[in-house]
Amino acid sequence: MPWKKVNIDEWAEELGVNINELRQKEQLIEKIVKYRKQFDLTQGQLAEMIGVSQPRIAQIENRTKIGKISFDVLFNILGVLGHDFKITTRKVRDLEYADA
Repeated sequence: MPWKKVNIDEWAEELGVNINELRQKEQLIEKIVKYRKQFDLTQGQLAEMIGVSQPRIAQIENRTKIGKISFDVLFNILGVLGHDFKITTRKVRDLEYADA
């Protein structure tokens, strides 16, 4: 069966996750793959460093069940790879509400 091309909006809806969450996880996973390769680490070596199995690292890097991958796990992996992170917020729209 051929792979179906899905855009990120459809993917987020299919997974039942917020599209912004999906985008952020995608960016973090891209960094994890990039830094792992920069350090010339195999998935197995990285897995050993953080105390998980190699198949778990493969699932993360392949975005398998990305909706169930927590930010905590991704931040932990980045920390092991020597990278810090900062969480910021930004206003994206005005809050609208009706008087009760």
